[in-house]
Amino acid sequence: MGQQSNISSDRTQQQVEPSIYKKRTVEALKQLFCGGIAGSVAKTVTAPLSRLTILFQVHSMVTTRSDRPKFSMTLGGGMSKIIERGGIRSMWRGNMTSVLHRFPYSAINFFVYENILDELTGMRADHKEKTETDTLASHKFLAGAMAGICAVSACYPLDLVKTRLTTQFEGAEYYSGIRDAFRKIYKHEGFMGFYSGIGPTLLVAVPNFAISYSVYGTLKEYTLDDDLFYNLRKVDAESGDIKSGFLLTVLCGACSGCFATIITFPMDTIRRRMQIQNLHVDLEHRLTSRQQLMRLVKDEGLGSLYRGLKPELLKVIPMVSTMFLVYESSKDLLNVEHNR
Repeated sequence: MGQQSNISSDRTQQQVEPSIYKKRTVEALKQLFCGGIAGSVAKTVTAPLSRLTILFQVHSMVTTRSDRPKFSMTLGGGMSKIIERGGIRSMWRGNMTSVLHRFPYSAINFFVYENILDELTGMRADHKEKTETDTLASHKFLAGAMAGICAVSACYPLDLVKTRLTTQFEGAEYYSGIRDAFRKIYKHEGFMGFYSGIGPTLLVAVPNFAISYSVYGTLKEYTLDDDLFYNLRKVDAESGDIKSGFLLTVLCGACSGCFATIITFPMDTIRRRMQIQNLHVDLEHRLTSRQQLMRLVKDEGLGSLYRGLKPELLKVIPMVSTMFLVYESSKDLLNVEHNR
């Protein structure tokens, strides 16, 4: 009887394990989809401001030739020149590459962040109570940093191609599209050409996401606990859990995005210039990221490190807000759960 009972137990366990594995796989795919769609929507909404920021950051590098018109130094003037040269649709130049980059980038980012955070805070599927360490900002910071490293490393070639397509001049395009850009970069620069500027990019992405996630998570927890924000919260009809409302999510996302951007923007300027220098600068005149930093400050002043900050902040507020809002909403819509 004992042997029969053990055999029956083993069979039951074998039947349950595939079911649990399948459920976890489905939840992981839904979580990846939510992160990807959130990043793609946010990037498309803010594409014009994103292009304007990049052009401000690199214009002194790409307009040194006499046959190229100087770029405007004002926000309105820069936008007018982009439209004048390529029409309103040119404001979204390179956006297809941005979306192709942003979907896996955001998917990996959110997925890695939440899974690492769950491991750090000791959350398990068999209980929903959070440990005391769940509120530690250091856990959010570390999880955000790891998410940034994974996402950048996996998706960097698309980010580089996007930057080069975005900074092309209308009527003098070197790349005819995404496939042509990949082909020419590999032909003229080799495989490592796809990772040109990854060093400063990691120096931007890692602290950016670490700060953004930790600030967003901390603000979200604070606003959910403080009665001052009672009218901005909502109660889930099914679970009864208290969640952030639309305005509260937007505010937390905007604050976290602006704070992270202001801190990391100078290195973001350097990484953009590193990404395009192989296209615009002769081999003997190419600089390292440190040399780029020193040259830019010496030739154009300390303020040049923050050139383009205005459109970037105008972009960050709707972008980060939209990203977190779409992510949270899509998770609710698809009933994404944590199953570890």
